[in-house]
Amino acid sequence: MPASAPVASTPTPPAGPDATSANPANAVPPALLAQTKDPFEKFNRASYAISQPFDRYLLRPVAMVYKHVVPHILRDGVRNFLANLITPVIFINDVLQLRPKRALHTTERFLLNTGLGIGGVFDVAKRHPFGIRAHPNGFGDTLGYYGIRPGPYLYLPIVGPANPRDIAGYFGDWFAEPRLLNRVLNPDKDKPLVRSKLVLGRNSMVTMIVGGVDQRAQNDDALKAITSQSVDPYAALRSSYQQNRAGEIAALKAADGTAPNSAALDDPLRDPAEKTNSAPELGAPVPR
Repeated sequence: MPASAPVASTPTPPAGPDATSANPANAVPPALLAQTKDPFEKFNRASYAISQPFDRYLLRPVAMVYKHVVPHILRDGVRNFLANLITPVIFINDVLQLRPKRALHTTERFLLNTGLGIGGVFDVAKRHPFGIRAHPNGFGDTLGYYGIRPGPYLYLPIVGPANPRDIAGYFGDWFAEPRLLNRVLNPDKDKPLVRSKLVLGRNSMVTMIVGGVDQRAQNDDALKAITSQSVDPYAALRSSYQQNRAGEIAALKAADGTAPNSAALDDPLRDPAEKTNSAPELGAPVPR
C-alpha cells in the first residue's frame, strides 16, 4: 500500500526535466540513472490503479476511524510498543553492518523501554537524561549498506513502492519480525524461535493489523498531498520513494565518510508537475 513507502529525508527540490543537462555539476551519474529507470512502468501503473480503490474504500476509512476514535496518547503507546518489539531486528542489522556503537545504543533503548517504559509503551530512552533516539534499520538497509543496488522500481498491488533489493530485505524482516512478535505474545518454550512454519496467534495478527492501520493514518496527509498537488501522483510517489531510500542508505554510509555527492540523490524520473510542485514528504517509516 502507498503508506508503506519509508521516507527519511525531504526530497531534493525539483528543477524541471532539463535541469540536469543545463547544469553539469548536478548531473545524475549514469550508474544511478540505470538503476532508477522504470522498465516495468506499465505493470507498475496498473498495480497502482488496482490498489487505489482498496486504499480509498477500505484501508483509509479504517485508518481514519482509528485516528479520530483512539486518543493520541494511546496511538503513541501502540506505536512505541510495536517499535520496541522489533528492536532486536534493528540490533541484528546494526551488527551485520559492523556498527558496534549503534548496536549498543539499540540494546540500551530496548532495555530502558522494556523496563522503565512498561514493555515499550513509553519511549523513555529518548528523553532526558538518556537521550538515546531511535534509528530505523532492516535487512534492505544492510544490503544497501554493502553496495547492493536497488534495481528497477516496482509498485506491487496493495503493498506499494518497492525495488528488488528492498523486497529481498522484506523477506529477511518478515522472517524475523513475526517470530519475535509471536514469541512475545504467544510464548511457547517447547518450540524454537526459528521454525520452518510460522504460526501467528490471534493476538499477533491483531497487533500486526493495528500496526498497518496506524502507519496508514500517519501517512494520510502526505498521500493526500501527493494526490492533490501532482499532475501524475504515480510519478510523484515513485520519485519520493526512490529519493528517500537513496537518502536512507546515504545516511548509513555517511557515518563512515562514504556519503555520495548530493546530486546522486536527485531522481531523474521527473513528475510532469515538478516545475511548480515538489513531491511531499511522507510520514515516519515503519519500524523495522
